[in-house]
Amino acid sequence: MRIAEINDIASVASDLAAGLRARGHEVTLIRPRLVGGGLPWMVKPVVGPVRAVEWAQIIREVHEGHFDMVHIHYAYLGMLGVLGKFPYILHCHGSDVREITPFTRWMIERALLGAGKVYYATPDLADYVLARRADAVFLPNPVDAEQFRPLAPARDSNSVFVCCSLTDIKGAQRILNACRRLAVQRPDITITALTQGAYTDAFAALPNVRLLPYQPRSALPGIISQHGVVVGQVLLGVIGMAELEAMACARPVVAWFTYDKSYSEPPPLVRAVDGYDIAANIIRLVDDADERQATGEAARAWVQRYHNVAAAAERVEKAAYEVIRDYHGQAEAVS
Repeated sequence: MRIAEINDIASVASDLAAGLRARGHEVTLIRPRLVGGGLPWMVKPVVGPVRAVEWAQIIREVHEGHFDMVHIHYAYLGMLGVLGKFPYILHCHGSDVREITPFTRWMIERALLGAGKVYYATPDLADYVLARRADAVFLPNPVDAEQFRPLAPARDSNSVFVCCSLTDIKGAQRILNACRRLAVQRPDITITALTQGAYTDAFAALPNVRLLPYQPRSALPGIISQHGVVVGQVLLGVIGMAELEAMACARPVVAWFTYDKSYSEPPPLVRAVDGYDIAANIIRLVDDADERQATGEAARAWVQRYHNVAAAAERVEKAAYEVIRDYHGQAEAVS
């Protein structure tokens, strides 16, 4: 089967492409430039003409490539399938359906309606997606556990790495509160974060925080493995690729998760929801090397069971065959 993966959100498309190729399929990854993606929604129509040209180029590339199936990541981009009139799977990832604007609403609803199959990447998105597409299903993000593996034991380091972006949606204010508490209570604990998000300057002002510039994904396993404890997002009650990749590196991850029923076995996270809890759990893990190691090993094993690349690729493959069958069946009925 010839498959096009369009738009690589959090490397999900890349990892699925690898899994699908391992199953014998020919996969092409198409990366839209998404000009103006960071603009406020009120002014995004200004870049509409540029986007239209790019969309036309992608649609032409799909048709000229004679792909059997197209897997589109990010809800409104499903309009590529609608306009191009080709069978597609639509994959929702977060802000694309959580932060629907008047500019994107009609596109998202039309894209969801036209998709042969709809996936959502984290369980909190169910409320947003199922209201518009009742047969949508949760597909846990595939994690490359070969690339993201422990390069050193968690017990060998007692420093802390904040793996999520420093933004409101990730709970950065709560993590900042924890870092401030630790600066007073345990100034010996060093914390590393990445310079991404509105709270970067506030973190940089703390004496116990070291900031790193943007890092390519290939560097992350090494950075994670230099630390014994990882802190992830603590607001929405879900975990994303950053947290899952840290777990795959056999690190204990402090995060807030409230969707245990989405899995047959809850993830072995260290749960914390506010600055006090986050700081207390960090101190406990820093002071207990054996707990760091055991929790990290359990986390890696859980990710390998529930976020396996091969398993996710098999599910996409099965869905692709079903969508192709239904698409051609409908075409024959019309003709």
